[in-house]
Amino acid sequence: MQDSVAALDELDLALINCLEIAPRATWQRLGMVLEVDPVTVARRWQRLHAAGVAWVSGRATGAPDSCLAIVLVDCANGTVNDTARQLAHWPHVLSVEHISGRHDLSLLISVGGVVELSRLLLESLSAVPGVAATSTMLVTRVYRMGDQWQLRVLDADQRARLLDSVRPWPARPPKPRPLDATDRALVLRLGEDGRTPLSDLASETGSSLTTVRRRLDGMIAGGRLVLRCDLALSLSSWPVGMWVWGRADPNDRATVEAVLGVPGARVCMRVSGGEPNLAVGFSLPSVHEVPVVESRLSAQAPRFTVLGTSMVLRFLKRMGRILDSAGRSVATIPMEIWADPGHPPPP
Repeated sequence: MQDSVAALDELDLALINCLEIAPRATWQRLGMVLEVDPVTVARRWQRLHAAGVAWVSGRATGAPDSCLAIVLVDCANGTVNDTARQLAHWPHVLSVEHISGRHDLSLLISVGGVVELSRLLLESLSAVPGVAATSTMLVTRVYRMGDQWQLRVLDADQRARLLDSVRPWPARPPKPRPLDATDRALVLRLGEDGRTPLSDLASETGSSLTTVRRRLDGMIAGGRLVLRCDLALSLSSWPVGMWVWGRADPNDRATVEAVLGVPGARVCMRVSGGEPNLAVGFSLPSVHEVPVVESRLSAQAPRFTVLGTSMVLRFLKRMGRILDSAGRSVATIPMEIWADPGHPPPP
């Protein structure tokens, strides 16, 4: 049974912010930054993690031919909940959201390529009884993901002290290489717990500490592995999610920058496959901020045309984590995106 965490105090938020910046920072470094005993920091994180309130996870990304897509799903009457729960257990479905508007669900899907995406849509998704219709948008460029989202509660001095411990990656990252069996085992283990000690990773993969460290460093520097810290949004100051579907000139970088400058912009992706060519995800303090965001978009990005909006009624899965109604992590689904998309797990 999960421990109960009704609210996050200043130390909780500062610790989470530290791990957003440096997900695998040592307890000693975190204690130094926060001016708290490392044992206290470790105990505090264990409490948050055990309660499903905050977690660090890793996922594979950046393969040359990989394919990321947003799939909007219409469900048959009375089947939305069952359909969402079934799809949330698929390894290629990274996130599942119940949304308002014309569609019922929004899925973020990652597969090996467009052929694999076609197989998932034609052979797997279309066979789910509750799925009535789908609309697919391929992600052609990612400007911002939730990986970069931060609470920003640390002061400048704390951030500087923390960043002193982060090793700089090479100016020219290594060319991405295919992940072998050991790499994939490491990625999946970090998907379960991104702070798994090197000693455990080495033992579980039958590798040396040096080999594991080299592999992790290579995957991170080469953009093949992303580590991130998430928290239950209901306990943050940004509990409300909203998608804005819009259109802008593909060459108008200034407009994209202006959109990213609107407070609350958490995700921004260029998409293809429908009238919108930009999908922007916002985290907001309340639903009352929706007209404020729309007004700011109009003022700051006048060449961005809003075609529609969808409110996130509930986050059912976020980057491999099944969430309860409060947004707390209750289970982990391995993001085995290289698995056969034509054979999803049974319901």
